[in-house]
Amino acid sequence: MTEPKPSIRVALDPTNPGQFLACCGLLELADRLWPGAEGWFSDTCREFNITFNGDNGTLRELLAVLILDPPAPIERLESGLEVPPIIAPLRFSFDGGSTTGLVLDGWTRIAVLKGAAKVIGNAPWNFWSGQQTSMGIWSGLRAELAARVILASDEELAEVFLQRSFQKGRFGFDPGPAWNALDVGFSLNEHNAEVESSPASEMLAAVGLQRFRPVMNEDRDAFDYFTWHSAYSSTVASAAMAGAIRERRTLRFRAPVVSRGQYAALGTAFPLSIGEDR
Repeated sequence: MTEPKPSIRVALDPTNPGQFLACCGLLELADRLWPGAEGWFSDTCREFNITFNGDNGTLRELLAVLILDPPAPIERLESGLEVPPIIAPLRFSFDGGSTTGLVLDGWTRIAVLKGAAKVIGNAPWNFWSGQQTSMGIWSGLRAELAARVILASDEELAEVFLQRSFQKGRFGFDPGPAWNALDVGFSLNEHNAEVESSPASEMLAAVGLQRFRPVMNEDRDAFDYFTWHSAYSSTVASAAMAGAIRERRTLRFRAPVVSRGQYAALGTAFPLSIGEDR
């Protein structure tokens, strides 16, 4: 079968789970804006491709839509349950109105605690704590990514997942800033210090997590994800990344959830043999 010609190519490190999830988020966003969009990983897994059905969207257009309008934090669900601002879901409108939208809430869940229903963090995806909020984190990352989209060439944008800058707030998907509180002598989160991370990876990984759920282990301190190398829609690709659709070129990675002082983050993944469970 002839491989389709991609309209978008973006570089990644497949052992970086944040960049992998960001590729999933890029496909999810593309499919919402241009229905029929399909994505796949190159044979080396160092590049992610997206093709469109009749349209020719660009990476710059996708990123511009992502940062076009700020989201609205949801601090009360339709059921009446209140949500702590630190983990408030984020509601987006991608067209300046209400016809195309998305709610990011992968870091929350509803649980019954002492007989009462409450909205709490959905471990391990609620990585942040202390002074940070979901809205504050997104706002800081959005400003940084906006500057990159304006100033970067098309060639530079193709490596946007690999580009990091110092941020005071981040979701914790990008394992690049592998600091530990014991190493530096204090918690960077408590002291509102800056940590180097990729704004594009952090934001798009949050988008990807809405549909693309990796396979968590029993203790929820690690998860597996799988590459796919045929052009799939976001719906089919979400099954492929969880290992439900495998082919000869499929690679399997395991990512740990590691401690970062008083909160957690993702660590660098390592490859596993297909079918290996330990």
